[in-house]
Amino acid sequence: MALLPIALGVGFWIGRQNETKPAAAAETGRQNTRETRTATRTPRSDPFGGPGFSLSSMEEVHELFKKQGHSVASARITLAVNSLSADEIPALMEMVQKEARDNPNRYDGSSYTVMAALFERWALVDPAASIAFVNACKSRSFQKSAASYCFSSLGKVDPDRAMMEFDKLPKGEIREAAGMAMVSALSESNPAAACDLMEKESSPGGFGGFYAGEIFATWAKTDPAAAAARLASMPKDRVGDYSAGMLAASWAQKDPEAALKWAKSLKGEWKTNSASEVYKVLARENPETAWERLKGEPGHLRGKIVGGILEIVADEDPKKAMAMLLGVGNKSEQRIATDSFLNGLSWNDSRLAFEVIEQVKDPATRRENLGQQMYYAAWSSPDLLKEQIAKLSDREKIDTSNSVIRGLVSSDPAAAERYFLSLPEAQRSTRTLEEMLGNYANLDPKKAFDFATSLQNPQEQTAAVNGLFEKWSQDDPEAAADGWKKLPAGQSRLEALDNVASSWSQSDPEAAKAWADSLSGTERARALAAVLPALARDNPAAASSQLAALIASPPAGMEKNLASSAASLAGQWANDNPAAAANWAAGLPSGSSRDDGLKAVSRAWSQYDAVATAGWLGTLEAGSSRDAAIQPLVSQVRNTDPETAFSWAASISDENERFNQLRQTLSSWRGSDIDAARAALDAADLSPKDREKLLKEVR
Repeated sequence: MALLPIALGVGFWIGRQNETKPAAAAETGRQNTRETRTATRTPRSDPFGGPGFSLSSMEEVHELFKKQGHSVASARITLAVNSLSADEIPALMEMVQKEARDNPNRYDGSSYTVMAALFERWALVDPAASIAFVNACKSRSFQKSAASYCFSSLGKVDPDRAMMEFDKLPKGEIREAAGMAMVSALSESNPAAACDLMEKESSPGGFGGFYAGEIFATWAKTDPAAAAARLASMPKDRVGDYSAGMLAASWAQKDPEAALKWAKSLKGEWKTNSASEVYKVLARENPETAWERLKGEPGHLRGKIVGGILEIVADEDPKKAMAMLLGVGNKSEQRIATDSFLNGLSWNDSRLAFEVIEQVKDPATRRENLGQQMYYAAWSSPDLLKEQIAKLSDREKIDTSNSVIRGLVSSDPAAAERYFLSLPEAQRSTRTLEEMLGNYANLDPKKAFDFATSLQNPQEQTAAVNGLFEKWSQDDPEAAADGWKKLPAGQSRLEALDNVASSWSQSDPEAAKAWADSLSGTERARALAAVLPALARDNPAAASSQLAALIASPPAGMEKNLASSAASLAGQWANDNPAAAANWAAGLPSGSSRDDGLKAVSRAWSQYDAVATAGWLGTLEAGSSRDAAIQPLVSQVRNTDPETAFSWAASISDENERFNQLRQTLSSWRGSDIDAARAALDAADLSPKDREKLLKEVR
């Protein structure tokens, strides 16, 4: 059915109000088809000077937003919707819902503008139908948006009706969305009711933080004392950390002295946030007076406030702000003030931030702040970065290299390559290189591959390849697997294989298994060792059987990988079936795979049933596997049952491990019952040497 074109002229809306029809004619008009109504309306002149506009399709709406500014387009939409009758709205809302379904990734905001305008009109002409529409929405994401706009509009027009309808909503995300909208709608007209709503809901959802702050900031404009009293009575999880600051900022506009007195009566973050906001208001009025007054505040409070004042002064007079900063006599206070000032400048004025750093005399303070500013410059301003690099000492260039490379790789990866290679080889960080290639993989994995494999230093190449394949295999494991084939033999190839197999197995274990089986020799075994634990989530019996076969006849150099795989498989299996996992791990050949497998079972099992775990441990034969399995139980019960933990630790056969577990248990036990800890130590069967060392833990 074609949608009705909507004329925009204000005169048209007024004309409709003055129309008079006989009752029979009016009834006939209500029975007309939409096409008939469309034909009887003609476009009217646009009050903004444009041609007539209709809501006949969302494409026309999108075109409107493209051709005109958002404010004008929104106003035209609002005027169009304000002429609608109740029976015209549902079809238009269905049009918006269809647009959300057909184009979920369209973010120009036009659909939300139309939806908001429609619900505002609907709340006036037929609120029951608007509620019914929300309840009937099939798409949960669209329903959340619809609920938000619906209750926001109804809360402004008829808050009592809105609250009655809100109370009917079941608990869940739709109620939370509607609740946030209601809180916002009530914040100006009835802030006390908005607080009541936040307080009564069993789950804070998204009610805290910004929404609460808006309520108290608005309330403080008319009755700050009442707003402050209500804030003090509200649960902290409903109002967040910044509500007090927003209230204080609003209060200070009218009465800064009263606002500051109230701010100082608070505690913790509320106190510092509120006092800081008041001082910002004072600084905008008279920065010199605010600065002198700040000197009388306690040191810890000055440190929280000083940056905000300097930032306000610097906005109009950077030289004055600099002079004020350098005039701080106490060295520690100047350091704190510098940190606070630069933290605010980072995104707003990087060039000024560098000018501040140039004036800093303390080398440690300069180094601490220089890295962050170099990152922002590398990320956002190549010219500024070039200027600042030329000013760095050799030490500063090395100290800030990680920050510069992190910023460059996001904006200019080739420049990041050159910068890394320009550093002295002895000062190049493999950790920085690994992180750099991970970020590079997001932008262009093929170029990142070329750079990584071009590195001549073996350690650097291994780090670069590892960083690249860790990220590449997460995003596109098949492409990463193809890239892996091009790597030369060596440690880099083996570690890249681990990354591809592990990541692929998380997203598609069957495909990862097929790929692993297509390999040969040690590489096949290594890939399977990474893939089989993921397969075990769905079929533990088959995966564990294949892994056990690999462990029974391990390729050279695979002991560590297979032990890690055995631990991973056994641990996750034990979360669902600890007895089966324990039997499997106990059946493995003696060695690190058996030890690590049993240890993983014990770790998983003891977290939810320490008694059953202890009973199982009692069935194991003495040796390295039993020792390994005892350790997680001791760690689990050490803080709640140190006597049992001490007894199990004393039963470990390996002397070094036994001593370590006893020492850790005694160290923990002494805090709750040192006499019992001493008695247990006195009764333990220990060598004189170990006893003497352990006595230090209970003295």
